[in-house]
Amino acid sequence: MILRERKADLWIGCGLLAFCGFASWRTTFIKQGFNPGAAGPSFVPWLTIALIGMLSLVLIVRALRMENEAAANIAIPGRRVLLAMAGFTFLMIGYAASFMPIGYLPSTLATFILGLLLLGERNWLIIVLFPVGMTLAIYYGFTKLLSVWLP
Repeated sequence: MILRERKADLWIGCGLLAFCGFASWRTTFIKQGFNPGAAGPSFVPWLTIALIGMLSLVLIVRALRMENEAAANIAIPGRRVLLAMAGFTFLMIGYAASFMPIGYLPSTLATFILGLLLLGERNWLIIVLFPVGMTLAIYYGFTKLLSVWLP
């Protein structure tokens, strides 16, 4: 299936703006705690929402200013790619749900390995060694160097 670039930009821009609305609503529930400054626990979410919102507006403006003749055709991903994207989305939801109850190390290792398999990696050396090395490096970087507790 082929889609015009202009129409794709409009859909993506509007979808991202809708996501920003949802994320803004959820960010209002973040408790500020004892931090009276602007850089409290909700600072990064608000910064991310603002940046995604600005970029989505750029997409929408670009689509509205684009001439129909100048727009290129974009191929919609096939069924296999869409299934992999859906699988990866459910994997990230499962990771978010299992992170606290199971702990950082086992949930991150399992998610990392399953994610590599979903993305099509078939080299077993990479599937095993890369997730173990990266997970341990991140874990020790946070816990030992930054003194940040991970579950």
